[in-house]
Amino acid sequence: MERVGDNPVREDESLDDLILGGMKVIQPRRGYRFSLDAVLLAHFPELDGVRSAVDLGSGSGVIPLIMSWRSPELAVIGIELQAEVAERSRRSISYNELEGRIRIIPADIRKIRNALSPASADLVVCNPPFWKKGEGHLSSHPEEAVARHELEVEFIDICRAAAYLLKDGGHFCVIQRAERLAEVMAAMTGNRLQVRRIRSVHSWAGDEATLVLVEGRKNSRGGVRIMPPLVIYQEPGVYSPEVNRWYGRGQDA
Repeated sequence: MERVGDNPVREDESLDDLILGGMKVIQPRRGYRFSLDAVLLAHFPELDGVRSAVDLGSGSGVIPLIMSWRSPELAVIGIELQAEVAERSRRSISYNELEGRIRIIPADIRKIRNALSPASADLVVCNPPFWKKGEGHLSSHPEEAVARHELEVEFIDICRAAAYLLKDGGHFCVIQRAERLAEVMAAMTGNRLQVRRIRSVHSWAGDEATLVLVEGRKNSRGGVRIMPPLVIYQEPGVYSPEVNRWYGRGQDA
C-alpha cells in the first residue's frame, strides 16, 4: 500500500493529477472516476463575493478542490451520501492540505436539514446523476451506478436542498444532459430558484449541445442570460482555447 503522508492510497486506488496548483485526487481504479463534467461545472460559477459554498453529491471532491483553487477566500462543504466515497474524498482534501477550507460530510441530500443550517450558503453546486431510473446503461459497480443514475436522489430533491441551503440571492449551479433542460428549469423555478444563466456545452463547434450548464438565483427577479456556447475540443485530442486557459496552457493562458 502506497502512503501519501499519513494518508494511505490503497492498492485498488490511484492518485491522479488535477493539473491545477499541484493538486491531486484519490480515486478507485475501477468504478466511478470523475470526468470532464465536474471540471466544466467547477469553472461555471461566478465566485466574486462568494465566501461559502456547498457541493451536493460531492463524490471524489474534485469540484471543491477546483473551486478552492479558483478562489482562495472560498470555504466549501461537500455533501456525499456514500460513506466510503466521502472517506476517500476526505483523504484527498487532506493530501492537498485544504482541511481548513473544505469539509466533507457524509449525509443524505434528502435530509439536508439534519446536516446543515438553512440559508447558510452563498453558492450551491451539483453535478447530479444524468440518467433517470431505467435510462441508459446501469453500471454493475454500486458507486458508479448511484453517481450516474437517479437511484437514491432525484433532481427535484437536489433543487429542494439547494433552496433550503441558499441565502436570498444565492446562486445554484448545475450541469445536466441538454435534453433535460426543460425539466431542470421547471424544477428550479418551482423551488424559488429563478434561472438566470444558461450555457450549452458542445464537444465540437457546430455540433448539437450534449450538456447544459444552468444557474439559478434564490428569490431573484430578472431575465435569463444565454451565454456563448462552450466548445470542448478544437481538434482530436486538443482542448479548445477556453478549456486550455483553465489549465494555464496555450497562447490565451
